[in-house]
Amino acid sequence: MEKKINLTLNCVYYGFYVLVAAAAGLMWYMVKNQLIEVVLPQTTAGQAIQYVVICYVIASVAGGLYGFKKIIDKAKTTLTDKDMLLQKYRNWGIARISVVGVGAVTGIIAFYLMGGYTSMLWCAGISLIGLYFCKPTMRKMEIELSTDGEQPMI
Repeated sequence: MEKKINLTLNCVYYGFYVLVAAAAGLMWYMVKNQLIEVVLPQTTAGQAIQYVVICYVIASVAGGLYGFKKIIDKAKTTLTDKDMLLQKYRNWGIARISVVGVGAVTGIIAFYLMGGYTSMLWCAGISLIGLYFCKPTMRKMEIELSTDGEQPMI
């Protein structure tokens, strides 16, 4: 069951990298062929986009990584059934990867929407670094599901 959970999380994880690449390609095509109008960073709409992307990236990276740890730590103490714990780990693992990955996608979209505004590319980069820390592996699952000072549960 652990390998199936790891495979599912890896599909979601690498799916977000594909989604980032697809968003970049689509936005580049749309801007190049003038299918969408570029929003200047100094306008009110441009500033609103910046605020939303920056606030989301900060909240999602911190909340996605720390919040997941707190939820799993609580589940380790309350759940005694291994299957229920693994199911919760899978569900919250998908949520963690999704929350952090959406920041990368929105950062890339905002970068092209604002005509190559570099700050949005940095936001996407920060989310991609956060996404790297969400990379699912069997060893990471063992470590996250083990209690302090004991052997890993799986």
